[in-house]
Amino acid sequence: MYPKSAQRGYDVKDKELDRLISDWLSDRISSKDLAILDRRLREGSTARSTLRQMANLDSGLREWATRDQQSTAWLDTQFSSPRRPGRRWQIPLGLAAATALSFAAYHFGGMNHSADTIAANAVEQTSQGVAILTQTVDANWSGKSVQPRSGDSLSAGPLSLASGFAQIEFFSGATLVVEGPAEFEVVSPWQVKWTRGKTRVRVPPSAHGFELLTPGMKLVDLGTEFGVELGDTREGTHVQVFSGEVEAYPPSGEIINLVEGQALHQVGETTRRHTTIRDEEFSTIEQLQVLTKTRADSHFSHWLAQVQTLRNDSRLLAFYDFQRNSTTDRLVPDISATNQHLHDGGVVGAVWSTGRWPQKDALEFKRPGDRVRLQIEGSYDAITLATWVRVDGLDRQYNSLLLTDGYEPGEPHWQIFEDGRLMFSLCYPNRINPDQQRNRIYYSPAIFDRANTGRWHHVVVTYDNQSGAVIHYVNGVEVSHEIDEFHVPGRPIIFGASELGNWGLPTIAQRPHKSPIRNLNGRMDEFAIFAAALSADEIRALHAAGNSN
Repeated sequence: MYPKSAQRGYDVKDKELDRLISDWLSDRISSKDLAILDRRLREGSTARSTLRQMANLDSGLREWATRDQQSTAWLDTQFSSPRRPGRRWQIPLGLAAATALSFAAYHFGGMNHSADTIAANAVEQTSQGVAILTQTVDANWSGKSVQPRSGDSLSAGPLSLASGFAQIEFFSGATLVVEGPAEFEVVSPWQVKWTRGKTRVRVPPSAHGFELLTPGMKLVDLGTEFGVELGDTREGTHVQVFSGEVEAYPPSGEIINLVEGQALHQVGETTRRHTTIRDEEFSTIEQLQVLTKTRADSHFSHWLAQVQTLRNDSRLLAFYDFQRNSTTDRLVPDISATNQHLHDGGVVGAVWSTGRWPQKDALEFKRPGDRVRLQIEGSYDAITLATWVRVDGLDRQYNSLLLTDGYEPGEPHWQIFEDGRLMFSLCYPNRINPDQQRNRIYYSPAIFDRANTGRWHHVVVTYDNQSGAVIHYVNGVEVSHEIDEFHVPGRPIIFGASELGNWGLPTIAQRPHKSPIRNLNGRMDEFAIFAAALSADEIRALHAAGNSN
């Protein structure tokens, strides 16, 4: 488990003790070996010292690896042994006082600095954004491997809109409607540099002083609405004031005040006023809203047609479209054609809200009791779980997407970890100790953060019990692919009693858990469960059919 270079500082000659402690740290120690470790710790201070040092090293490596999201892949490969979160430090009550002393020394002696270190490094997550992309219509951004979407926070930096429309709301309160092709740079909540293209700027009183800089002029808004069109050198810059007042600072240095109905044309060093106003050539926020609705109607109609095809897929175990039925709004029907409502879900607490389109419904989960109860019988060799989810906050350590009641061998759990990573896990029998269960967690990279809360993501996980491959997809793109080194082909997958958006285990008083509250803080819109591992092409098609953008 440990590289040789990391083993300095404790006695590596005692290979049996090394193995026993390593197995305990990895949560794979057998009952027999645990008894031997207990005896060794009772009998010798050297063993207790070795335990402290190896535990320090293990904890330190984990803490170091998890300080940034880029290190999580290293963490998962280096510590890939099946383990149950929160269980590693639970020592049986029968351990001697010497063991307790050793364990206490680790926590309160050798690792006294840990709490301070964690507190010092636990910097509250912040957003570096200065504006929000609030609406897009057919937007194509040049030079972006991942296209910005409605709801994204925009940081300072250059942007190039090759085609389409975008509405950007700056944190100062100013709003720009941009028509592609356009090139510009977001500088701060109070300033944007305009290089090419057309934009309409609306500035409320609270954003007085907002600046738009062109290559040869500065425009300072005094509470108004104006348009700017910047072409090549010969065409120059056109400024038109539709309401209010704008201060223009041309190269000559003389301030020009433009009021409603006035315009300005600058070519090189020449600047002149004129009164030709072309209001209709600059798209307004209201026009963009109408265009957005038209596109949404089209996308929604396309999705409805795709649903009719999807529901007839023979591999579907259950398909919930989350369209509210006014007569049975505490029911989420399974609309898959094969099962004919066999897996209908019961709504508890959660309330209906707006989904990906204005015409579309979704369920909103907020309170600890909110959930959808499911019952899915049978045993399966492969599964795909797919949903559209809007995360409003990661309030819990574990945030449920789909969890089976309890956690028995063969049962899958799919949730979002507190750092924004997707988590898929499976429970399976412990071959070494049949009285215990084993757990393997498969993480995606961090997906959800404060910058993208409140926007819809299509998330998918597939698992095949022959290959052992667990693959996560986000918005049609594969983001992680992992196979457990201890995978045993053919283990059956089962669901039974399950829940969307929460966990049913806390209702069982006889089985308390340290993290019983796992309700989702957000919305779900569409959830599909397949008895097969869908291909990457099929998942891309699922995303494309349901993409409201």
